[in-house]
Parts: sequence; structure tokens; C-alpha cells
Amino acid sequence: MSVSPTSHRSPTAPKDREWNWDGTDKMDRLIERGWETAVRAHAWHDPKEDPDHDPPQEKGAYKLPHHELIDGELKVVWRGVVAAMTVVNGARGGVDIPESQRRLVYDHLAAHYGEFDEAPPPIRG
Repeated sequence: MSVSPTSHRSPTAPKDREWNWDGTDKMDRLIERGWETAVRAHAWHDPKEDPDHDPPQEKGAYKLPHHELIDGELKVVWRGVVAAMTVVNGARGGVDIPESQRRLVYDHLAAHYGEFDEAPPPIRG
């Protein structure tokens, strides 16, 4: 299992940008740039989904998207970060990742909160 590094920084989209991760279309655009782009766009991926490739080359390996390609550039989206964090904290049934990885994912997303000059919510659970 793998968490995107907490230290990675991305250009930020305008804070009021809408977030609507439709999955297929946006993921396909990421993959066109290479699977490393998919890694950077998500907070977590599971290498067991595709053990023959690093990073995995299976869409189902990736969870908690919070970046998207905007005008050809990968940018972190505030509302995507908030959506991912609420799921990490249990909303919509939570996220199916190993408990040992949950704090690392939280820390990754919390770092993005800082990029938007926001304080992250406390981790729950």
C-alpha cells in the first residue's frame, strides 16, 4: 500500500473551483500523462491491485482523488481535498485502506490544507 508523499506540493486551483470527480473521464486524462500523474492526483494507491507494475496500472488501485488537470497542469483542488478528508474521517462509509496507512493519508491531506491557508479537522477514529 502506498501513500503519496506528504511533502509534495502542487499548484493550487482557485479555492472556489467546483469539485466533481466523475472518475472515468478525469482518470483517463491523468493516465494519458502517465501513471505517475495518477499517483500524484490521489492520496493513496494499492500496489496489490497490479503487482506487476509500479505504480499500478489499474484504475481501481487509486483512492481519494484531490487534484485534477486544469489547462494541462495538475493542480490541487480545495474542495477535492475537503472531500477526501471527510471520507478519511468516516463520511460516506469511510475509505477502505489499511488502518496503518490512515494517519499517513490524513497527514498528506492536512499538508494540502496548509497550501490553502486552512487548518485541517482533527483525525477521527
